[in-house]
Amino acid sequence: MIKEPVVILANGDYPTHPIPVQKLSKAGWIICCDGAVNSMIENNMEPHVIIGDLDSIDPILKSKYENRIIPMQDQDENDLRKAISWAENEGIKDAFIMGATGKRDDHSLANIFTLLEFPTSLKCTLITDHGFFTTTEGTTELQSFNGQQISLFSTDPDIEITSTNLKYYFNRKKLNTIYSGSLNESTSATFTLSLSYGKILVYQVFE
Repeated sequence: MIKEPVVILANGDYPTHPIPVQKLSKAGWIICCDGAVNSMIENNMEPHVIIGDLDSIDPILKSKYENRIIPMQDQDENDLRKAISWAENEGIKDAFIMGATGKRDDHSLANIFTLLEFPTSLKCTLITDHGFFTTTEGTTELQSFNGQQISLFSTDPDIEITSTNLKYYFNRKKLNTIYSGSLNESTSATFTLSLSYGKILVYQVFE
């Protein structure tokens, strides 16, 4: 039986910051993306399932965890998106994603924007060693702290954003470039974002 909280561990840099390390250690279920299991074992942890095309897993571990492997050979999607699809199909509603950045910048960007662009009902929080990414739609109040660095990203330039408790206030503002919503700052314990439609990506640094 799958237990919460669920973590999807991608094969980027293994977490070292105390926040993701603690969340990983307290995970009820860990979905490993292929070769991420190599780093897990080095850090004295074990996966519940291993998903991917199995091109980077250590052969010894592949044999050891044969009964936990779910092979997916679809080359149109990377192992993270395969894991997200599997989790959704298993009825999982929320997941923390870790190890999705580092090693290769192109993979990092693709994994981050997977949260925004990949069609899934799974609610994902992508945690790095510096902060975390979430998506928001409609009107949402987000937990924060005074001085927290915030960045907003949208791939749809027609979305209008209105905010409260941000240093650089948004009043039906559109993000015309991928970087025009970056380098903002929270001024309170919470901030609110209201979107005209669609969804955007939100980045918040750790305290």
